[in-house]
Amino acid sequence: MTDYFALLGQGRSPWLDPEELKQAFHARSLLGHPDVQSEDHDARKAEGAFAELNEAYQVLRDPKRRLHHLLTLEGSAVNAQAAAIPADLEALFPKIAELTQTADALAQRLAATANNLVRTLARPELTQTKVRLEKTLATLTQLHDSALTELKATRETWSADDVRNLYFRFSYLTRWMTQLKEKQLQLNV
Repeated sequence: MTDYFALLGQGRSPWLDPEELKQAFHARSLLGHPDVQSEDHDARKAEGAFAELNEAYQVLRDPKRRLHHLLTLEGSAVNAQAAAIPADLEALFPKIAELTQTADALAQRLAATANNLVRTLARPELTQTKVRLEKTLATLTQLHDSALTELKATRETWSADDVRNLYFRFSYLTRWMTQLKEKQLQLNV
């Protein structure tokens, strides 16, 4: 497995400064970009190296993917089946499930009808569901920001357990945020 931290000249750490990471990526990209290579063989080789460099950057700039990569490199595999919802997020799980189901049902009902009266009568429920989605997304965003702050604090000293816990926190938060944003899009059609 390629060490993406080494590929981009970064130390193995749960937290990486986004601007430093971006600068390291751009500096290495300029050196090995396929357009710079003149011969076909070199260009093909450079394309593969550039693709790997790009993948390294994409992984390391995303906290969840970076933590997973770090755990894998450190020999502390992530067991998704053993992942319990972090205790402070556990109360959100049924709320998000119910909100997702409500938004799905409403979106299906609205998509199934062309009747303007039915759409007009559903407007209060639609507005209420959109407000609930916005509020829940705001809560998740605050929790995500808190997790980023916690992640930043682990820059110097960290354990595999700390990293694993943060990985699961980011996993749930990003998954839920993505789901709720999809529901917002479905209801805006």
